[in-house]
Amino acid sequence: MTLRHHLLFALLLSLSSLTATAQDSIPDIDQWQILKGEAAKDPFAHKNQFTINFKQYTEGKDWAYPLPGGKVISPYGGKRHHGGTDIKTCPNDTIRAAFPGHVTLSAPHYGYGNAIIIRHANGLETLYSHQSKNLCKKGDWVWAGQPIGLTGRTGRATTEHLHFETRVNGKSFDSARLFDHANHCLWPYLFVFTKQGSGVKITYEK
Repeated sequence: MTLRHHLLFALLLSLSSLTATAQDSIPDIDQWQILKGEAAKDPFAHKNQFTINFKQYTEGKDWAYPLPGGKVISPYGGKRHHGGTDIKTCPNDTIRAAFPGHVTLSAPHYGYGNAIIIRHANGLETLYSHQSKNLCKKGDWVWAGQPIGLTGRTGRATTEHLHFETRVNGKSFDSARLFDHANHCLWPYLFVFTKQGSGVKITYEK
């Protein structure tokens, strides 16, 4: 076998390995249907509590940081009762879905400007807003890390950034409870969400 044939054979083996790896990372149609069904459910439909074990989550498959390289410029809460976390990099940077989920809104939405809301199979919702452009539409299913929009300053925004919210049943809570924003990762804890009246109590176990 000539050197050229050896190189061609090695290239084919490499391509075969990459294809297998890519296929392994894509859930099959049955798993997709299960996840989509879970995303449509009320997490408190049958009991007043649900859990999410982030210890078992894998980056790229189960979760992704919504704006890689981003820096928090305005946290949740404070004197102005900010309903989300503002994260900034540069104009038209790529925003990514935090978890796999079903897009329930992708349109201009009041002061949010171009907004996206995604319902996830784990019981959470995430909101992304002020985009210069949305890259997904209502009804789409998106995977963790999938590009969904570009940072902008639409709506009531004074600079290009991502306004990111984590929600349960439409009510926002501090995303820093789930994400270590300084290191762009999830806190690897078991989270317990308990319904209390019109609100939700969040506790965790390390």
